[in-house]
Amino acid sequence: ARILAKSINCPNTKNQKACGMCETCESIAAGNNLDVLEIDAASNRGIEEIRQLRETIKLSPIQLKFKVYIIDEVHMLTSEAFNALLKTIEEPPAHAVFVLATTEAHKVPETVFSRCVFIPFERATVAQLKESLLRIVKGEKLQIDDAALTLIAEAADGAFRDGAKLLEQVATSADAITVNTVQSSLGLTSGKELEKFVILLQEKKTAQLLQQIHELVSSGKNLTQFMITIVKRLETLLVESFSTKSSWSKVELIAAIRSLTHAFPLVKSSPIPELPFELALVEYCEAGIVPVTTSRAKPHVPSVQEMGAIATISAGDADSSVQSILAHWSEILEKLKPFNHSIVGVLRSCRPVKFADGMLTIEAGYKFHAERITEAKVRDLVAKVIGEVVGLDVKIETVLKQRTVNSKQ
Repeated sequence: ARILAKSINCPNTKNQKACGMCETCESIAAGNNLDVLEIDAASNRGIEEIRQLRETIKLSPIQLKFKVYIIDEVHMLTSEAFNALLKTIEEPPAHAVFVLATTEAHKVPETVFSRCVFIPFERATVAQLKESLLRIVKGEKLQIDDAALTLIAEAADGAFRDGAKLLEQVATSADAITVNTVQSSLGLTSGKELEKFVILLQEKKTAQLLQQIHELVSSGKNLTQFMITIVKRLETLLVESFSTKSSWSKVELIAAIRSLTHAFPLVKSSPIPELPFELALVEYCEAGIVPVTTSRAKPHVPSVQEMGAIATISAGDADSSVQSILAHWSEILEKLKPFNHSIVGVLRSCRPVKFADGMLTIEAGYKFHAERITEAKVRDLVAKVIGEVVGLDVKIETVLKQRTVNSKQ
């Protein structure tokens, strides 16, 4: 954003590039030019701050040709603040330029986004980040291993500023920075722990996965960052599975990625931060298992009427004609959300397996999921949405995916 401010105000530009040597360029780069105002939307996100901005924008520049307003993390503004800003960016003064910086452009309202020129910046590569961090290391005369520097660059996730902050954080914890120093300071996990987790996930060893989660949390590791790394690893495996032979099936990889991805938004609202991830792991690993009860009391055997359309079929009965519905399954779930958000959560753990004679068979891992789907209102709603998306007139029945395990497990 400062480079843009220099480009439009530098008196010595060549090919639209600022000279970087004049008083204007130096003052903008130093962040002390009176006509370049930087606003942090994360901490100044209300309507009052935007109203103050609207008052000051009327004033002409003091030193430069253009007054530049840089609003960082603009997606953090409230709806009211965006509405107040909209009026200004629709008809800005000739002497003013707005630069709306964000890492999450999709969160900017369409009314504002459509009135801007969108300039996407590529994420920095690990090599570029290392080069940038190395300049800081030399300037500050820090002692750091190359492997440790690589780890910081990877943790920065393509952002130069984040990389500099992480390096600063690590540098305060030790004189000589090693891989162990970085992992301890940033709460990162080792490559061995990551690979161990992925193997356990593939083998669906629920108890050991939950134990590893417990150990990570107890040791103060950053669980969210760990799970992000796991999802990235699974994504890499999924991409590789299309070009090379993989021990993972594509279906299992997709299911694992979906289960973990859905847990991230729930972390902030959860009273126990690790709980959404634990539930996601249990749902993925245990889906379809019908435990054998050892209780003395006889289990309730539902009547034909209670079971409704619930039946049991083997996993190999999926008919090829269901592929068109499977291809649009995500779209169907999205369209169901406004009508019944809870049923979408149920259907995410289910899958269509057969479509014949107008009857769509949906396979559920748990009896209560199957019973929920076969409720009259739910069944009719799902059938209606499927018809709208796929163009088929369907009726719904459910089946249980049955796999017996020892209850002691």
